[in-house]
Amino acid sequence: MRRTLLSAGLALLAALSIGFGSCRPDTNIEVANLNLLHGFACDPLAPATGDQCRVEERIGLLSDHIVDAGCPDVVTLQENVVNAFVLAGLNQFRGPLDSTVALLEAELPSLAEACGFPYHLIFDPEGVTVLGAPRGIDEEVILSRYPALEAEVRVLYSPFEPFFNRHALHARIDHPLGPVDIYTTHLASGSDQASSLCGTQIIFPLPCPALCDDGVDTARECQAKELAAWVEATHDVQTPAFITGDFNATPDSNEYQVFASRAWIDTHLAVGNGECEPSSGKNCTSGRDAEIGELEDPAFNTDARIDYIFLVPPSAAFECGLVRAEGRFGLPGTGLFASEPNPFAESCGAAHDPICWTSDHTGNQANLRCSRARRRGDD
Repeated sequence: MRRTLLSAGLALLAALSIGFGSCRPDTNIEVANLNLLHGFACDPLAPATGDQCRVEERIGLLSDHIVDAGCPDVVTLQENVVNAFVLAGLNQFRGPLDSTVALLEAELPSLAEACGFPYHLIFDPEGVTVLGAPRGIDEEVILSRYPALEAEVRVLYSPFEPFFNRHALHARIDHPLGPVDIYTTHLASGSDQASSLCGTQIIFPLPCPALCDDGVDTARECQAKELAAWVEATHDVQTPAFITGDFNATPDSNEYQVFASRAWIDTHLAVGNGECEPSSGKNCTSGRDAEIGELEDPAFNTDARIDYIFLVPPSAAFECGLVRAEGRFGLPGTGLFASEPNPFAESCGAAHDPICWTSDHTGNQANLRCSRARRRGDD
C-alpha cells in the first residue's frame, strides 16, 4: 500500500507514568487487538461449503465486544480474508470462503450507530505476492475512529518467498493528540516454518536479510527484527506509537526481547496484570483450538500469551499513563479484550446456541491517557 499523505511533524512528548491523573477525554488513545481467525480449518475441501467456524456470528460478536469495550479509537485485526482473494477464486481448495473484510464492512453502520462515530477501515486492498497472485488469506486490518494520514504495508522475510510472506500494516492516525502511529502484524507460525534458520529457503534460494544473522536467527526472529527496524525508521513524530498483533512468541522468547530491549512497553504487564497462567488460562491469549469445538465451549482453553500491544513512549512534551481496567461498560482499561465467553447471551455453545468465542485467540486492549506536560511557570 502506498503512502497517501505525509503528516507534518509536531513537537510533542512524554514521560510514561502509570496511573496519570485525569485530562481531556479526546487525548486518550484506546487500542484493541485480536487475531480474528480466518476459519479455514472449519471448511471442508471444495466443492463443499463450510462457514469458517461460524464467521458471520463471530464478527457480530466482535462488534458487541468493541461496543462493550467503550468503542476504542483503534481496533487491529489479523488473519483476515480479503475480497481480492475470494473473487480470484483461489480459495476453492477450502470453502468457498467469505471475505472477513466484507463482513467487517457490513458491521460498520451498526457500529457507528452504537458508538456515535463511524470507523474507518484500513487495509491493503490490492495486496499481491511477488508472483502477482492475491495474498488475501492472512491480512491485517485496522479500524480507526480517526482517518489515516498515511498507510502502507511492509513485507517481511519468509522461507516461502516468493509464494508467501508475512507482513505488517502501518497507519498514521489523525488523532486529536497529534499523528499517532499504529503498526500491526502476524509473525510466522509453525505452518510457515517459523523456527527454520534464516537463509534456509523452502522453494528458492534467497539470502537472509542484512539486518538478520544468517544461520543464527530463526525466520520469526528475523521478522521481529525487520518490524522493529521499520518502526524505528518510520515513527518520526513525538507522539506515542503502538505495535500490536499475534507474534506467535511467548515473553521468554528472543522475538519478545527484540521489542522489550528497546524499552518499548508491554502494556499488559505495565499496569500490573499478571503473566499467563497456563493451568487456568488467566491472562493467556492463545491455545484454544482453531476448529469449531472449542469456539463453542465456554471454557477458556488458553495456555500461552503470544498476542501483545507494545507502546513506544512519546517524547517529553506529554505526560502519559496507561489506564488500568475500570470495569465493564465503563472506560476501557489495559489488559485483555474479548476475554469472556459471549457475555451478551444467557448461554453459548453449539448451534443453535450463540457462539462462545469470536476467535481462537483472546485479544488485548490498552488505554493511554495523555496531556501536555506542564512547563515551568505554568499554573
